[in-house]
Amino acid sequence: MTISIQELVVTGPDKLPAKLTFDGKSHLVFGPTDTGKSYIVECLRYCFGGGHKPKDVGYSDGYTRAAVQISLSNGEMYTLFRDLFNGEEAVYFGFHDIPPQSKIVLEKPISELIQKWCGAEGVKILIKSGKIGNLTAGKLRRVSIFDEIETLDNISFEGKDTNLKTRNKSALAMILTGLDDSEMILPASTNDRNIAKGHVEAINEQITCLLAEIPKDLSLIEAQESLLKVTAEIEVINRYISSHSLELAELKNARLGIVKEGKQLSQELAALKEAENRFLLLDKKYVSDQQRLQAISTAASIADSFETRPCPLCFTDIQHQLRHQDQDTERPILRLAAQAENTKISELRKGLKEALNDVLIDLDEISEALKQNEKEAQDNEQKQNALLEPKNPSTKLGLERLSDKKVELSMAIANLSRVDNLRVRLAEMLEKSRRKKQTVKRDMSKSSTALCKKVKALLDVWGGPGVDSVYFDDSLSDIEINQRKRISYGKGKRGIFLTAYMVALMERAIVEGHPHLGFTIIDSPVVTYKDPKHGANNEGEELLDESVKDRFYTWLANRTELGQILILENEEPNLEALNALNYTEFVGSEGVSGRVGFFPV
Repeated sequence: MTISIQELVVTGPDKLPAKLTFDGKSHLVFGPTDTGKSYIVECLRYCFGGGHKPKDVGYSDGYTRAAVQISLSNGEMYTLFRDLFNGEEAVYFGFHDIPPQSKIVLEKPISELIQKWCGAEGVKILIKSGKIGNLTAGKLRRVSIFDEIETLDNISFEGKDTNLKTRNKSALAMILTGLDDSEMILPASTNDRNIAKGHVEAINEQITCLLAEIPKDLSLIEAQESLLKVTAEIEVINRYISSHSLELAELKNARLGIVKEGKQLSQELAALKEAENRFLLLDKKYVSDQQRLQAISTAASIADSFETRPCPLCFTDIQHQLRHQDQDTERPILRLAAQAENTKISELRKGLKEALNDVLIDLDEISEALKQNEKEAQDNEQKQNALLEPKNPSTKLGLERLSDKKVELSMAIANLSRVDNLRVRLAEMLEKSRRKKQTVKRDMSKSSTALCKKVKALLDVWGGPGVDSVYFDDSLSDIEINQRKRISYGKGKRGIFLTAYMVALMERAIVEGHPHLGFTIIDSPVVTYKDPKHGANNEGEELLDESVKDRFYTWLANRTELGQILILENEEPNLEALNALNYTEFVGSEGVSGRVGFFPV
């Protein structure tokens, strides 16, 4: 779809609306300087989502809102509102001078709506080396709206901002050819290169760790061959084992019984050892008790020979102590009691000795049984080993060692395979970590040839002086006339050449269905010697002859191609062209009959 501008309206509290009606048709606005023509261009750009507010001019004070009424090629009508102070946006269905209270505002911002309406939604372009972005509404405005400075500037169309040159060239290539850059091969971005460098370090560490677990100088092929040999040897042993499986099963069952018996004997041995230790400990206690009783008996026998004496410190007689008489046991009785207890313990020790002898006999029997059990277990193991013993000398390592060797080789093969994969990945990351220049390959020959033919045809109609050939320079996204860069010409020719370039681009984009706003707005495209602003004191600027202006306006009046063209100029066209044009004239002076400027006075 394309857009047609119906009317521009600027309003403010207690202010008469400033209106400019286009009715969706090509239109000429002319008049002297300082009548608001530049404000119109800036205001239209702002209403279509531009970021810069229109600069205040003499009569713009007090105006707070700008609106542009548009219609789409599918018949839908909208009004785009922008606040001139805070930049707020609002989009409504239908045509309105001020935001209607009863209508529902569209949710999407103006720039996103423009992308959708003009077929740029989802279109991808190269915005800088290694990065793809969207074809934005700003790039569509860039090929559609030109103020006076942009029209006459001596900067190639790629722009002078190095950060935007790639984006600008990609956008123009897409609008010209209709092919986006979504399939373009991109070099790694700085961030991606840094990530790749980190991967390189990590992969090298992984490779080092894996190689440390592998025998030195062991290759993947050698490991695989060794694994095949070990596997074959294990299979030989397994076949041998299978042929003696019944006998082995009997031996293993017998071994289970032997082990069970051995555990039981070990438990009995431990219990007897515990009993022996306890009996020996009890005997030691009996001996200690007898020694104590012997001491008591001896003390009782000699106690009567001692004389009772008072305390050497306080000279108190023991007879004065409380209960002394009650506790003064007769020593002969104490002696007899100690002797009786000693005799009793001696008898107990005799019984303990007999019990200890029984335990020692049982210990000898259990120890002998354990030795026999161990011998049986050893014999059983020898019989199993004899059955498992490989008859082939090449498999003397045995099943267990071969199994360990197989596990080791399998791990080595897995690690070596992993190392090979990591080395492939390492090569990829090393390649990705290297800084590369973005390679841009676009086939624009067919599209650019058609564009240049259209540009030359327009310049021929307008009477562009001395135009023999037009070529497209894709390195600058600009045109060359007579094998000279467009910007190498003077101001007058630069303006008319740019106008032909942008009009041809618009018409081709609309016909081919490529993204484009569908209109072109150009301020001061035809700068002649008689131009009151640019004509005087401009030697070397290659200003245009009056005939170019007349033929340009005649072409504009009779134009039937698709796309709306809005021209803003200082000079008035001739009467014949004026009568055929849709135009608005600003007279500039309040004393002259007619509209003074864009803003009502």
